[in-house]
Amino acid sequence: MSLDLFSSRFLFSSGAAKKLPSRRRVTFVAAAPSSASTPSPARSQDASSSSRQRSVRVAPLGPSKGAPRPAGGNGRTRRRRQRRTVEGGQEQGGCVPSVEEASIRVGTLYENGDPLGRKELGRCVVEWLRQGMQSMASKFASAELQGEMADLTTAALTLNWGSAEGQLGFVIQAQPYLSPVPMPKGLEALCFKACTHYPTLFDHFQRELRGVLLSYQNQGLIYDWRSTQTWKLLKEMANSTHHRAAVRRTTPRTKAVHSSIGISLKKVRLMQDRIEDFVRHMSDLLRIERDAELEFTQEELNATTMLDNNSKPSKPVEYLVTHGQAQQEQCDTICNLSVISSSTGLGGLHLVLFRIEGEHKLPPTTLSPGDMVCVRTCNSRGEGATSCMQGFLYNLGEDGCSITVALESRHGDPTFSRLFGKSVRIDRIQGLADALTYERNLEALMLLQRNGLLKSNASIDVVATLFGDGKDVMKMEQNCLIDWGESSLPDPRLSERYAFDDSQLRALSLGLNKKRPVLVIQGPPGTGKTVLLTELIVRAVRQGENVLVTAPSNAAVDNMVEKLSSTGLNIVRVGNPARISPSVTSKSLAEIVNGRLSQFRKELERKRTDLRKDLRDCIEDDSLAAGIRQLLKQLGRDLEMKEKETIMEVLSDAQVVLSTNTGAADPLIRKIGCFDLVIIDEAGQGIEPSCWIPILQGKRCILAGDHCQLAPAILSRKALEGGLGKSMMERASLLHDGLLTTRLTVQHRMHDSIASWASKEMYQGLLQSSHSVASHLLADSPVVKV
Repeated sequence: MSLDLFSSRFLFSSGAAKKLPSRRRVTFVAAAPSSASTPSPARSQDASSSSRQRSVRVAPLGPSKGAPRPAGGNGRTRRRRQRRTVEGGQEQGGCVPSVEEASIRVGTLYENGDPLGRKELGRCVVEWLRQGMQSMASKFASAELQGEMADLTTAALTLNWGSAEGQLGFVIQAQPYLSPVPMPKGLEALCFKACTHYPTLFDHFQRELRGVLLSYQNQGLIYDWRSTQTWKLLKEMANSTHHRAAVRRTTPRTKAVHSSIGISLKKVRLMQDRIEDFVRHMSDLLRIERDAELEFTQEELNATTMLDNNSKPSKPVEYLVTHGQAQQEQCDTICNLSVISSSTGLGGLHLVLFRIEGEHKLPPTTLSPGDMVCVRTCNSRGEGATSCMQGFLYNLGEDGCSITVALESRHGDPTFSRLFGKSVRIDRIQGLADALTYERNLEALMLLQRNGLLKSNASIDVVATLFGDGKDVMKMEQNCLIDWGESSLPDPRLSERYAFDDSQLRALSLGLNKKRPVLVIQGPPGTGKTVLLTELIVRAVRQGENVLVTAPSNAAVDNMVEKLSSTGLNIVRVGNPARISPSVTSKSLAEIVNGRLSQFRKELERKRTDLRKDLRDCIEDDSLAAGIRQLLKQLGRDLEMKEKETIMEVLSDAQVVLSTNTGAADPLIRKIGCFDLVIIDEAGQGIEPSCWIPILQGKRCILAGDHCQLAPAILSRKALEGGLGKSMMERASLLHDGLLTTRLTVQHRMHDSIASWASKEMYQGLLQSSHSVASHLLADSPVVKV
């Protein structure tokens, strides 16, 4: 409230009324004379010092110590004491969930446009969200005070906040602020669920941002929190059409489609209805599978050894820190680690180096680069572990004593300081749910529903083929939009590397037909599918096509990289460096970029060293030191800009880009533009939503694999029975009377007696054996001694 005293206008701070000085003196702080200028911290200090000279003695607002208290205040006092007790307990040992909160299951939560609150998530999960969003809001608001609002606005506009893609970007940007906050024990699955729900995150962020701006206003740093650029940017996002649709509807509205594929508008609308039904059904199945993954993750986290002070470890301490005995079994837990250093990898990865305590070596372990791990602090016996911090294993040190983990947090956040000086244990989590994969699968379905049949969609022929009926496909061929025949290019028998059989030559000719939107190549075991794909990719590049090659797993992608490395093509493997096989790291994006930037980094580091030396010499000169710090920040920005330019240069020059299915949603790949050909290897092992991620980025696609072998791995029986376990390859092979499919029929791997059983049971007797192996016995092998 404001008071007019001594012919001057004063502002009574609301914070002063909460805790009055012991002398019962109230200090009035002079308000800003106008709203045109924002007071700086220095002016605020001057104002507070001058206001201390103008104190006004007032009567006490409450009873004195000896005065009797009204009877009605006992309940309020008791509630305040209880609240302080609960808050104190949270600060000391973390939030302890109640019985009701512990009984909440992710499968019972229904995600719609309404934010999830205490009723759905419980007090502890909401408090976890609040802390993370408060950190993000503080960073967001402080940018305006530090003069970095232009960069923040540019970033928001780049993400197109408020759009459907921007909502996913907002969720992803929130993760580094949530990851450093320890999750409440036993509620990790609920936390994983809540941290990917856009309406929930936005609701908490908006509330925390308002609180931060109000605190700045009370401190005199800003005059009116509603007029700040930060708040205006948030309101602009909240008023966007896509944001309102996200918080009101469970599925986005679809744009009107038109007849651009030679089919009547009525038939296109029927096709759009099939797409909408498919997207709705698959989205529900993905949610069910996601809940099952979260429940499995929770079981894994709960199963991780959590010893209390009264229990005894199942094995001696030496078992955890030495491996002198050859008979020791391998383990997936490493204890007694200490933090050595922290650094930033390519793309902003937060890399933390751990070393075993003492002179010990790492114990035998099943841990390998790319494994999802849980990092906890513990005592010297591995007991009393705290809440899990999620990350993945980056590499194992060559010295046998160190291990590097990439934590899901930002370099410079409190994560490193919380681990420093403490004993740490690392546990491998078998089924840690991946929120990014789930979000990217949903995003692909959303793009399929919204853009699948639009004229601007490069993959419209693929979409129409997979969702149209037989008459639609024949109509498209009559209109010369597609062609189901073989390529009319020179005889594909002229191969410099391999001698192909007839079924391989037919598949090669069909795959090189640029007007064929979809081709399914079924390759039973030993039929030379990988060799065929290698030749097909080489020939596709020769005829001027740029190619995107994906697979459900990193191992399958790395196998293709190995095969293509000897062809002389310019190939780039995109993906998490920790999950790329060491044998193909020379073709990885990170390795290529680091090689090109090595000289630039050396020169940059030399400049940094000189500036740091100058900073130490002029530490007492504040103005000069501030200028040097700005130069150091500018060097960091220059490196970041140079990295981005080099990455785009490498990807733009690449003839073949390789990644996993979900990795194809990486913004780096999407910036390349449309690919002429998309090839998905081992397509029978991936769920259909993940296959749409790369397919929607190309003009035509080839699905290679064998759906008669391994199917997609599905945890939920309900999702499996609902059809999530049916791959796109299996579905496409049954469409249009087998028009889309060709099969490799000659195997070059096993004796005919073995192959005949597989041929009869799974391939309708069509699988034949090559003469070179049909009667080949194990005794004929030169490496076998008879």
